[in-house]
Amino acid sequence: MEDLRRLLLRTLNDNQLLILSGVAANNRPLTGLLINLSRETGIPLSTLKLNARILRELNLISYGSVGERRHAEVEPVGALVLRLMGATEQAKIRLYD
Repeated sequence: MEDLRRLLLRTLNDNQLLILSGVAANNRPLTGLLINLSRETGIPLSTLKLNARILRELNLISYGSVGERRHAEVEPVGALVLRLMGATEQAKIRLYD
C-alpha cells in the first residue's frame, strides 16, 4: 500500500492534490473553489484551472460546464486516491510542508 501511495505522490503534483482535497471538502461549483484556492495560496487561477482539467481527464473529479452548472464532485477513483493519501486533511497538510 505504501508503494502505491508513493507512486501517487510522484504522479500528482501539489496543485492537483490541493484541488482534489478542496473538491472533497466543499460542495460548490469548481470555479468558486478555484478562485478561493487562488486567493488563499497565491497560485494563479489559470494554473489551478489547468490542473483541474487534468484531474477531470484522469476521472478523479467531475464538474459542470457553462451550459450544465453543477457542483464539483470527487469521482470514485479520486476518493480512492484520497484514502490512499491518508485522508483529505493529511493530503492538505502535506501540501504546505
